[in-house]
Amino acid sequence: MAMLPERRMYVVNPMPDQMSADQRAALQTLDTGTVGHHLEAGFMDEGMIPRIPGSKIVGTAVTVRITVPDSVMAHYALKFTRPGDVLLIDRGQDQRTCNWGGATIHAAAATGLEAVIVDGAVNDMDDARAVGLPIWARSISPVTTKYRGMGGEFNIPISCGGVAVNPGDAILADDNGVVVIPRDQLDEAIAGSLKWLEAEQGFMERFRKEPGLCYPDVTGATEIVERALKAQSEEQAR
Repeated sequence: MAMLPERRMYVVNPMPDQMSADQRAALQTLDTGTVGHHLEAGFMDEGMIPRIPGSKIVGTAVTVRITVPDSVMAHYALKFTRPGDVLLIDRGQDQRTCNWGGATIHAAAATGLEAVIVDGAVNDMDDARAVGLPIWARSISPVTTKYRGMGGEFNIPISCGGVAVNPGDAILADDNGVVVIPRDQLDEAIAGSLKWLEAEQGFMERFRKEPGLCYPDVTGATEIVERALKAQSEEQAR
């Protein structure tokens, strides 16, 4: 009986351009919650947990997809990663085996990699804390992958945390979560988020000076609800 051929394919694409120093500096002044007031999409799901609490990173997305129990392409990516890059790994259906741990953590930190975000399992968090490499991941697992040469893809569009990620996208991650900002939307997202941050800081300063203020009256929540209630009452009276 003829056997189907085993698929072992590698794809390696060029490195994306990094965001500018000005974009990076501006994004570092924000947090994911503030960006969440401005953007509607791009936020990874709640399963993507910061494995070193208190971490906050900004960087340019470099992507890997390995959907089989193999670690070759994740390690090969470190041949190219630069300071300021964030490595995002799409593990597909393999959520049990880990291809990111001990020695790889030390090697990644040595390249100046900003952080690693794995839609799947990782391990050896003591090593990550020791070298200061922030990691966001869905789970911790002692089951490790091997060098099986089963294929993988580098710098392609992936899915990570339920969000589409393209090489070169901007990544902001902290204790509140991870947001992916497409490169062509970055300047607008930064400007809108900074505007919200300025307004929020103004609100907080006002409440510090005037602690007796009614918060919903100042924000406009009172007006919205009471206007709706009035309209409902008038409708029912007809």
